[in-house]
Amino acid sequence: MTETTSPPPHNASCENAEQANCHCHCRGAGHQKNLLIRAARCPDSGEYESLRGSLQEVLGGFHRDARDVSTRTRPARNVPTQAEIPTLALNKKKGATWLETLLVDEALHGAFLKLAAASLRSSAQTRESQEKFVIKATSDAIPIVESKVTLKSVTEAHVWCSIVSEFLSQFSGDEADSPAPEIFSSICYPRKSRGGRPSSLKDVRDLGLQHIAGTFRTTRDLPEATKIDYMRLVGAATCPDLWRHASAVRYCLSPFVSDESWPPRGTTKLAVPSNFNELESRWKKRGHW
Repeated sequence: MTETTSPPPHNASCENAEQANCHCHCRGAGHQKNLLIRAARCPDSGEYESLRGSLQEVLGGFHRDARDVSTRTRPARNVPTQAEIPTLALNKKKGATWLETLLVDEALHGAFLKLAAASLRSSAQTRESQEKFVIKATSDAIPIVESKVTLKSVTEAHVWCSIVSEFLSQFSGDEADSPAPEIFSSICYPRKSRGGRPSSLKDVRDLGLQHIAGTFRTTRDLPEATKIDYMRLVGAATCPDLWRHASAVRYCLSPFVSDESWPPRGTTKLAVPSNFNELESRWKKRGHW
């Protein structure tokens, strides 16, 4: 890879979520930023419905069940044919991949709508504070983690979600010993034995963690629970593909699913605790959880 004098311009398709995977120089920090901001500042039902439409375009819809192939699916996914779906095994190979990807996409979709609905009920001042918080956690992080070379591997775009996952692990309530730092950046799908890791993470990890901690500390006009929720949404939404990142699912996405108020009304029937427990077990068997 050839060095350039400065990072290339920020990739608008990354920021606007027009692509599933992200090879942008922002290493994920700006991925789906516009959707995050729209959720944080959602002021009325018209904007909420507009966001719903955008989320469906990007992440797909909410399927009736695991064998529903007629509902829109995230464009990057490998959708089974109508002929093969009745006998497709959902615990191995293509069937397992199909179900696993539906789970993470629908959970992220639901989490966006949950926080957008909360924004509707909030004051204008709170929405403004939420938007500023999201910008600090995305746009303001880009100069910290950005690359001065063109990213050749999507694994390198998992830098920011790895850092956010590590920060959020302190709020997980786990009684076990803290995971080794390497676990946060293990990039592999649930049934894969060996994962890759973003090699550039070591150069920016400490500054990234300091940036998030500072964002929490200096944002005094939002409750801690709200800041945690938005940072979880940032970690999940900036991940290029949650299906390949166990720690982003564990520390950013799963807390939404395990909350007693989940799922938001009219959303997912699939991304529920029992199915997420199976996701966890598949990653855990291979030492990635």
